[in-house]
Amino acid sequence: MKKFLSGILVIIYCFGFAENITDGPYIFREDNTFTVKYILDGNLISDEITLTESLNYTFSPEGLNGTFEISQESAQVEAWEYSDVSKIFALSDIHGQFDRFTQILRNNNVIDEASNWKWGDGHLVITGDVFDRGDKVTESLWLIKKLEEQAKANHGKVHYILGNHEITTFRGETRHVNDKYLKVAEKMGLSLGDLYSENTFLGRWLRSKNTIVKINGMLFVHGGISPEFISNGYEISEVNDLIRKVNNQPSDAILNDPQTEFLLGKKGPFWYRGYFIDKSFYNQIKKTEAFQLLEDLNVKYIIVGHTTQDFINPFFNNRFVPIDVGIKYGNYGEGLLWENDLFYRAKADGYHEQIASSNSR
Repeated sequence: MKKFLSGILVIIYCFGFAENITDGPYIFREDNTFTVKYILDGNLISDEITLTESLNYTFSPEGLNGTFEISQESAQVEAWEYSDVSKIFALSDIHGQFDRFTQILRNNNVIDEASNWKWGDGHLVITGDVFDRGDKVTESLWLIKKLEEQAKANHGKVHYILGNHEITTFRGETRHVNDKYLKVAEKMGLSLGDLYSENTFLGRWLRSKNTIVKINGMLFVHGGISPEFISNGYEISEVNDLIRKVNNQPSDAILNDPQTEFLLGKKGPFWYRGYFIDKSFYNQIKKTEAFQLLEDLNVKYIIVGHTTQDFINPFFNNRFVPIDVGIKYGNYGEGLLWENDLFYRAKADGYHEQIASSNSR
C-alpha cells in the first residue's frame, strides 16, 4: 500500500457519519509547516509536512484521485488587464458540478482526457461561483489550481474571477452549501469558513483573485457593472485590490464601511442583475445606459455570469454576453468561445455555433 507523505499517519475514525464521504485535501499552514487533512470513506486523515528548503511539494494522498502541490510561496496577485490574446474560453457558475465542468472543457479541447491543459496560449476564464450547491467543489478547485500552473507553462492563462458564492464562503455562510461540506467541516472540528480561511492553502490562493478582468477589450465580471458603480467613481484596479483587502476582514467591519457595503451589495459586481431583471432596488438597464457603461469602462463587451439563462444569447447589439447557462443543474451548460474575432456557443459535446462577430457594431 502506498505510503502517504512522510512520518506517522494519523487516522481518526469518524463514527456517526451517515455516508462514506470522501473529500479533500484541505491544507492548513503555520509558517513552513503544512497540515494536510482529508476525509476518506468517512474517516478523517491528517498528517504534517515541514518544508525547510524546497519551495514546492507534490504528493498523492492515498485514496484520493490526482496529485496535489503545495508551496511556501504566497499566492501571487495577477494583472487584471490583458491584450493580444489569441483565443478565449469562458464559462461560469460551476457550483460543484465537476463532471459537467470537465466534460465541457474536454470536448472543447481546453483539457485532454487526463484533465491536463490543452489550450496552448489561450485564456480560460471562470467568472465565479465554483462553490455551493453541488458535491464536487473541492475537485473543481484543485483542477483549476492545476490548470492555472499548466497554462502558465504553456504561455496561456487561467482567470478565476470571484463570484458572490466565493465571498459568502469566506464569511462562512451555509445557506446554499451542499450538506456534504457541512459534515466534512464538522468531522474536522471546524466551521465551513475555516476550511478556506487565510491560513489555508486554498483560502490564500482564492483571496489573491480578481473581481474584474479585461481581456482584448472584453470585461469579465460575475454579476455585472451597474451605472451606480460608475457614478460612485470606482476604478477597476482599485476595486480588485479593495475586495482582496475586504476578504480578510470580519463581516461587521464590512457592513460599517459604505464603500465595501456597496461593492458587496445588490448593485455591486457580485450581485448585480440589472441587465436582466427589474427589481425594487434597481431598474433594468436601458440600452442607452448600457452603451454609456461600455464607453465609461472603455470596453467593447461585458461578459457576465450569475443570472441563469437558457443559453448564451448576447443582447444590446451583442455587446452584453451572459454565460451562466445552468451548469449548476448538472446536465446543462455550455461555454463561450472567442477566436478569430468571432463568438461561439461552445456546446458540451464540442459543437460550436457562431453567435456574433467581435467586429460587429
